[in-house]
Amino acid sequence: MSVHMEIAAQYEFLGKYIEHLPISFNSVGTAVHSGRNIIRIDVQQNVKLVIKSYRQIYIFNRFFYANVVPSKAKRAFLYAQKLLNKGFQTPAPIAYIECVKKGLMRDSYFVSTYVDYQPLRDIYQMPREEALKILDQLAALTWQLHQEGIYHKDYSIGNILFKKNEQGHYDFSLVDNNRMKFTKGSFGDRMKNLRRLDLPLPMLAYFCQQYAKISGENDLLSLSTMLNYRKNRLVYRTRKDRIKHLFKWFLPFKEKNA
Repeated sequence: MSVHMEIAAQYEFLGKYIEHLPISFNSVGTAVHSGRNIIRIDVQQNVKLVIKSYRQIYIFNRFFYANVVPSKAKRAFLYAQKLLNKGFQTPAPIAYIECVKKGLMRDSYFVSTYVDYQPLRDIYQMPREEALKILDQLAALTWQLHQEGIYHKDYSIGNILFKKNEQGHYDFSLVDNNRMKFTKGSFGDRMKNLRRLDLPLPMLAYFCQQYAKISGENDLLSLSTMLNYRKNRLVYRTRKDRIKHLFKWFLPFKEKNA
């Protein structure tokens, strides 16, 4: 098996730890998520780390990730660098690792710093005035991302983190960055990008209204366009889940029976 990795220059002191991750992953730190991917948190040399293992890879993608397109781990690493270079917050990318065997991607890992932020879904339990303040600032952030031609393709309440700063404003950090598009988008592209924000409808309507104010667009048109994309996504997701269920047979035997 061949292993390829890249470590950010400022974290080269973690090199030996990172090199051993394909072997030691299951025993390091603490697992905080176990599903299609596995996420573990560990501390090494006073750096708190998040290590994400991309495990369940369909046989077709195993070939493409090894030979044609960058793996999810590599994209997460590169796109995080792009976000930081553009002035947006995301956990600092530390390294990515790709393990290839017989021309197929076996495993890949992405390592980043840990950030003590809350997921956007936590605003459900917050006082209304504070929740609306967060949505105001999120609308401004979203417009800035779109102005810079940055489209997070899983722009959802689980992948947008927030934290109140010392000035009483909110800082945001984007995670799960392996699916992003960098382009000058149209109005339709921008509304489509918002379709995964699974906020309660009153919150979503308020967010769209604030986004429209900043962008100079009609708020009702913005909301109706986004909701139409959201409806289409739900139909597509139902069909995709059915197809994925069939394609589970193309996973390695040991993963299907894990």
